[in-house]
Amino acid sequence: MSDSAAVAVDGLTLSYGDVAAVDDVTFQLPTGSLVGIIGPNGAGKSTLIKGIVGAKQPDAGVVRLFGKPAEQGRKLLTYVPQRGDVEWDFPITAGDVVRQGRYRSTGLLGRFSGADQKAVQRAMESVGVTELADRQIGALSGGQKQRVFLARALAQGGELFVMDEPFAGVDAATESAIVDVLKRLGEQGKTVLVVHHDLVTVDEYFDHLVLINQKLIASGRTEEVFTEEVLRDTYGGRVAVVTRSHNDSAAS
Repeated sequence: MSDSAAVAVDGLTLSYGDVAAVDDVTFQLPTGSLVGIIGPNGAGKSTLIKGIVGAKQPDAGVVRLFGKPAEQGRKLLTYVPQRGDVEWDFPITAGDVVRQGRYRSTGLLGRFSGADQKAVQRAMESVGVTELADRQIGALSGGQKQRVFLARALAQGGELFVMDEPFAGVDAATESAIVDVLKRLGEQGKTVLVVHHDLVTVDEYFDHLVLINQKLIASGRTEEVFTEEVLRDTYGGRVAVVTRSHNDSAAS
């Protein structure tokens, strides 16, 4: 595996009971890329993410981050889970959620410095949630919750941002705000890994793709792997894709 890769997965298998959700998957992702993980429902996309971030132990295989064993490389990783994985009834404000992003540097009981406060403020401003700081997180809309959790990730910082379905159930304004943040991260040389469903936006949002259906189907630059043949192998049946950037279509 290359030490220059932001993420290097070799022979990764992740199972639930006797069923392999991710089966012997190998790929590498270049540093500074915006990566979409795509595939049909039940393909193992979220399970793959959990294996990378350490939320699920592998049955086999190795994950390396920035050339380091995963346990060391995860110090550079920031994870945004699916909204359904979060306990929204917990009595905490949106501002408190974003401040949690600084715990890596301050510790759970540490005192916030001026730099920490500024990081939180910048993060909230960047996704437009400053006015929500004193609102209970459970009272927010789905799009507002997603923005708050993205702000927490920005406050935390890191070199690798991993997001599980950040666009699911959000309004168009929130999706646009998230995309702007992802592109800014890419411009800063950060690596962003996103589980994504909308094939229409794939070539607009991502420069690199991982296509999976339990097994790896393809991994590479979007213009090379986002093709009719690869989509047919990934999804089976017929898949119609209309790309926004080129306004053309592919059917498989």
